[in-house]
Amino acid sequence: MTPLLERDVYLFDLDNTLYRPQEQLIEQIVTRMTDSVARHLSLSGEQAYQLCDDYYLKYGGALRGIQLHHPEADLDAITFEAHNVDLANVGIDSMLQRALADNSKTRYVFTNSPRFYAERVLDHLGLAQYFDGVFTVEQTGFQMKPDPHAFIEISKHFGFNADNAVMFDDQPSNLLTARNLGMRTVLVNRDDIENHDACYRTETLPAFLTHLNRR
Repeated sequence: MTPLLERDVYLFDLDNTLYRPQEQLIEQIVTRMTDSVARHLSLSGEQAYQLCDDYYLKYGGALRGIQLHHPEADLDAITFEAHNVDLANVGIDSMLQRALADNSKTRYVFTNSPRFYAERVLDHLGLAQYFDGVFTVEQTGFQMKPDPHAFIEISKHFGFNADNAVMFDDQPSNLLTARNLGMRTVLVNRDDIENHDACYRTETLPAFLTHLNRR
């Protein structure tokens, strides 16, 4: 039996994992986040972009930095404005739908994104029905992956042990935390990275899951 099949819980990141990076939703979010932060904090576009980038590198997401350092800002408004993206050009992957439908594991979406956005994207992709739950940034108090707090909270919320889980994600830093906590890890959609610490990697998640389903 492959080591991934020995685990009962599969955790999937959302952005650039359950859809291809070429869909460019992250690029939309970055632009919208920069514009929103500039308005709410009275910054230039360049200042807002640098602030968001600094917070992403330090905390895993700009929203956490704003929460900690700018209590005067309307975090809910910034969250909504940043994630109210256009999904018109985001394609639906029928092979991924089939692979998830045929998968026998308990499956959760584990994202640094807010709930309204996560649910909207999953509905658009036609994937919502294939997950047993969605765990979003609100449930971590905006303490985002790769912070171990986020992983501990999802484990407590859904009642599983880290050593019984597999994490699928496009961010090596998230996977490093997951592996340090005892999870097996799969790096997804990162052909730009040669060296990584993930247990496995794939550029075609549907095919990867389909292969697992047949074992």
